[in-house]
Amino acid sequence: MKLFNSTKDIKVKNAFILFFGSLLFTVSINLLIGPNGLYVGGVTGVLQILIMVLYDLFGIELGLDVLVLFCNLPILWLAWKSVGRRFAILTTISVLIQALFFRLVPVYAFTSDMMIASIFGGALVGIGSGIILKIGASAGGMDVVSQVMSYKFDGSVGKYSFIINAFVIGVAGYYQNWEVAMYTIVSIYITSIIVDKIHTIHQNLTLYIVTQKEEEVTQAIWDELYRGITVLEAAGAYTKEKRNVLMMVLSSYELYETLEIIKMVDPAVFVNVVRSETVVGNFVKKKL
Repeated sequence: MKLFNSTKDIKVKNAFILFFGSLLFTVSINLLIGPNGLYVGGVTGVLQILIMVLYDLFGIELGLDVLVLFCNLPILWLAWKSVGRRFAILTTISVLIQALFFRLVPVYAFTSDMMIASIFGGALVGIGSGIILKIGASAGGMDVVSQVMSYKFDGSVGKYSFIINAFVIGVAGYYQNWEVAMYTIVSIYITSIIVDKIHTIHQNLTLYIVTQKEEEVTQAIWDELYRGITVLEAAGAYTKEKRNVLMMVLSSYELYETLEIIKMVDPAVFVNVVRSETVVGNFVKKKL
């Protein structure tokens, strides 16, 4: 019952992160990036360009709220098929929250300085997207495509996002002016750097776990993650006390949830996390 309540607490925490990350993403666009004529990357950036073109050529006014919902439908299907059910469901919730905030948060220029807007706007988009990715979801759009590519080819999410965003930058420069494109490059680059700092699913990690609740921790990890665990015999250099050390390999995406589960079973646990350069053998790359 205790572990059940603990995992329930993790879900509540993840829901809050999903809500807060989506809010940061939306606020940065409506208060910093959009009012200064700048663009975010990915699908949202393409939608910004589409809204501008339709208004300039045909006088048609569209909002990001409706477009974000409809344009993410095929991408959410891709998430369901290629990445995993949990990832797709959480991403769908994130997209719905964004659509709501795009409707509720007014478009207002918090600053007229394009450099400040590009730096802080890009940073907020990166933080929002990064913390959402960290819990195994995404902000939708090209975050999903980049996540699929990262999952398939072991590259960083931010790197793939930046490659895809070249289209948005090119169109911004051609349709408006290259000054806007350069500030957009600054914003997108900052976003990609922050996303990679917060979230790096492509890395494999090795955990060394020292705990007095060996069986409980092992069972909790198996119940929630079903990852293989190796038991190593060890002894304290000072106390000479013999104790087993649990060793396991997992992706950095799984690290956040694993540490939460371990600490809830044993608050006094000692965990050493080591980056694994290469993993050879039966290591399954799980769907999210």
